[in-house]
Parts: sequence; structure tokens; C-alpha cells
Amino acid sequence: MLEKNKMKFKLILSILIVFIIILLPSHKVIAAGEGDDLLTKIQSDMDNFSSQANNETIDTSEITGNFTGLAQILTMIGAGIMVAVTTYMGIKYLTEGPEAQAKLKTQLIGVVVSGIVIFGAYFIWKIVVQIASTF
Repeated sequence: MLEKNKMKFKLILSILIVFIIILLPSHKVIAAGEGDDLLTKIQSDMDNFSSQANNETIDTSEITGNFTGLAQILTMIGAGIMVAVTTYMGIKYLTEGPEAQAKLKTQLIGVVVSGIVIFGAYFIWKIVVQIASTF
């Protein structure tokens, strides 16, 4: 009985909290006459931003420099994991019976696909960087 009352209390309390959050007036409403200067300020800010954006160029070497280290670190971690998993599976393959060896062969497909994804992503990144640097 006490558990049932606790559950009801928690439910009622959570519903009250939701209603209070929904019903609290947290936004200011701007009427049509009051917002005219706000609209012109937003338009002028947008014009200033777009004029600054047209004058600036994007330095791809800086962007790729920031991500190249991360890509190399992630590739090294992936390669380390691949070596560890392959070594573990090789040892397990040598010590298990024929049925377990057959299961390991099917699991090896996942390891090969993982390796292709890890190293393929790194090579795709390198190709994208080379293409972007020519522009």
C-alpha cells in the first residue's frame, strides 16, 4: 500500500512540475508596432554579416591541419585494435576444435570488413584533403 502511494505521489508531482514549466510565462511577446525597429536591426545585422562573409576566404590548410592529427590518431588506434583482435582470433583458432574454427572463420569476415572501413576512411579523408587543397 505504501509503495502504491509513493508511486501516485511521484506521478502527481511530476505532472505538476510539467504543468508549471509549460504555464510559466518565459517569453516576451512583441506586438506589431513595437517590433519595427527590431526588424530593421536584424536586417542590418544580416547585411553586415553577409558583407563580411563575401570578403573572407577559407584557409583549407588550417582546417585540414586541425583534423589530420586526429585522423592519424584514430587510424593508429584502429590499427592497434585490428592487430590485437587478429592476434586473439589467431591464437583461438589454433587452440580450438573444428566447430569453433568454423565459427571463427565467419567472425573473420567482420574483422576484414572493419579493417576495410578503418583504412578506407583514412584514405578517403586523404583524397578529400588533396582535392580541397587544389581549390
